[in-house]
Amino acid sequence: MKIFFVLTLAALLAACSSTPEDRGDASADSRHWSVKGKVGIWTEGERETANFEWQNCDTRYRIRLSGPLGVGSALITGDAREVSLQRGGEPTLYADTPEELLAAMGWIMPISALRYWLRGKTDPRAPSRTETMADNTPTLEQHGWLIEYSEGGTLPEKISMTHYSARLKWLLRDWQNFSECPLP
Repeated sequence: MKIFFVLTLAALLAACSSTPEDRGDASADSRHWSVKGKVGIWTEGERETANFEWQNCDTRYRIRLSGPLGVGSALITGDAREVSLQRGGEPTLYADTPEELLAAMGWIMPISALRYWLRGKTDPRAPSRTETMADNTPTLEQHGWLIEYSEGGTLPEKISMTHYSARLKWLLRDWQNFSECPLP
């Protein structure tokens, strides 16, 4: 259950849908985007995976997470003012920031940085260090995390993240940019 909270909250950033631009134009500079994929999390000897669909529109976001075969789904929505988490029949949880929601569950992770990291960028609000390894793998160190990018053209397809005893692996597919966001 603790791992599911990490999965749920590790994705706490994104939202939007509209008319997609040409997929060939998918870039890390778009303000309105979506991506689907899978995330694996290893912590303290536990391993969990989840499918996700992440939609981002400026500061608004919507993230759907589901476990194997759709079991254990969650919906995360937020904007610059509030974040909410809905899971099954449980009461909806609210917080001012994704980090507050995560901290209330006993986890500390720079959730807001993920909107940048998944697109191969650094979080502009914090210092960082980038490097290219001997095997040409680009890496980023920020907020105490080591992020390694592998495969992908304009946008990443695989990302590994480590922080002390936690490890996350992201498999990203179906990147899309949108010309405008229909969310209020």
